[in-house]
Amino acid sequence: MENFIHTFQVGEQVCDDLVAYHAEKDEYKSAGVAGGQVDHNIKESTDVIFYNSSTDPRIQRYFQQLQMGYDQYIEKYNLQHLYLKTEDHNLLQHYPVGGGFKVWHFERDRGDEARQLVYMTYLNDVPDGGTAWKYQDFEIEAKKGLSVIWPSDFTHTHKGIVSHTSEKWIATGWFNYS
Repeated sequence: MENFIHTFQVGEQVCDDLVAYHAEKDEYKSAGVAGGQVDHNIKESTDVIFYNSSTDPRIQRYFQQLQMGYDQYIEKYNLQHLYLKTEDHNLLQHYPVGGGFKVWHFERDRGDEARQLVYMTYLNDVPDGGTAWKYQDFEIEAKKGLSVIWPSDFTHTHKGIVSHTSEKWIATGWFNYS
């Protein structure tokens, strides 16, 4: 049965550039928020916001490669009638050893109704980390450059697989109705 979880590859240099961007952008750094609050029992991360309008070539290169994966998804599932664009609040997230988004959740909830698809790119290899989808009984290991797009609703409830040996870096955000 189809799980509607699509994978594609982003270049390793793009991944390295995004990690460097995270390191440089102190003014955009904050503790990871889930459900409107910081609670390390739910989510433990340091997040950096990046915007669609960024003129930084590292962000522009990422969006170009993300667009190719999005186009594949739209074509694969014959969704050309949807008019989606990335939400202008994208995140680069750093999870320390033992950190992550630790609880089952989905991406379309009160206040987030416009979200239709989620995207995520692993920016480094994490042999004992990745993502698990509850109802699909499906897991993906974090591999540098591996990118994933999936539906944002409750059918795709998911959580991070917490690594107890490695840090994890991801880029993530949403495709919304425009």
